[in-house]
Amino acid sequence: MGASLAYALRGFRGARITGADVQDEVCRKAEKSGAVDQAYTDAGKAIEDADLIIFCVYARHIPALVKENLAAFKPGAVVSDICGVKSALYAELTRILPQHIDYIGVHPMAGKERDGFDNADKAIFKNSGFILCPLPSTSPEAVELMREAAEYIGATHFSLTSCSKHDEIIAYTSNLMHMAAAGLCLDFHPDMTSAFTAGAFRDCTRIADINAGAWTELLLSNREQTRAVLDRYIANLQKMSRALAETDEKELYTLLEKAGTNKREMLRR
Repeated sequence: MGASLAYALRGFRGARITGADVQDEVCRKAEKSGAVDQAYTDAGKAIEDADLIIFCVYARHIPALVKENLAAFKPGAVVSDICGVKSALYAELTRILPQHIDYIGVHPMAGKERDGFDNADKAIFKNSGFILCPLPSTSPEAVELMREAAEYIGATHFSLTSCSKHDEIIAYTSNLMHMAAAGLCLDFHPDMTSAFTAGAFRDCTRIADINAGAWTELLLSNREQTRAVLDRYIANLQKMSRALAETDEKELYTLLEKAGTNKREMLRR
């Protein structure tokens, strides 16, 4: 995601783009490909003199990176992150961020099931959603900067919301979707081949080819919200299971009809 964002931001406000990665090989690839103007294995060097810093790493690493590099942040800099869970991260960051730093977390609603620099693609942000989660102290200028950057990379649907509301909704639209896809792939018929699959199978299971480490952290970080939507999902599956067991055509039709109505409402929004 970090490399995709770097590619997509090329040319934004005529900015010089620096990057950081723990692997020197990735840094050299990023420079050679033009994703960044310069890359460092030392995050502090990438942060120095930067007007906008975007953390594209696991949430658990961000507070330590901020603490270790406080001296590198210049006054007035805008700091952001693209993590999929906000509340726990923000609670920690508000205790360590200096007053001269403007912080606004964002969540580009885009991505791939494959990670790593070689899978970067600036096109993933085209026509995507983009969530902005400012702190109470975040300036209007920082919010506008991130919205402008989001529009530049191709986002078209925006939401300005709180950290808690973000985590509550994302538990359904993202966390539950990944768990559902994973659940579908925990076992499968031993004689199944690609001849038996079509669009429905591909759509429902695409994200099951998952970054297990990243998603373990995300799901546990938002576990209460995710458990709530997961329990409702299981209850709805059990309703359909009972309808099948009891050959209850009316109940099954009612459930499927309600699902279709709700999907059309989602599209309307």
